[in-house]
Amino acid sequence: MRDPSVVSAVPRDVARILRGKPGTERLRLAHEAWELARDRLTAFLTVTHPEWDAGDVCREVARRLGRDSG
Repeated sequence: MRDPSVVSAVPRDVARILRGKPGTERLRLAHEAWELARDRLTAFLTVTHPEWDAGDVCREVARRLGRDSG
């Protein structure tokens, strides 16, 4: 049974595999995930707000990705 007080961002098997990778590899994977999120958000906002220019989209992407998640 799952403990509701424990929040996990990744499944245990994935966490175990990631722990076995060197820090530089984990950092590279995290950076690639961030770039993918940024690129997808950029594409989403471009389609959702066709009236925005590239600067508007860039500012909104920065706002959304830069805000405090806590």
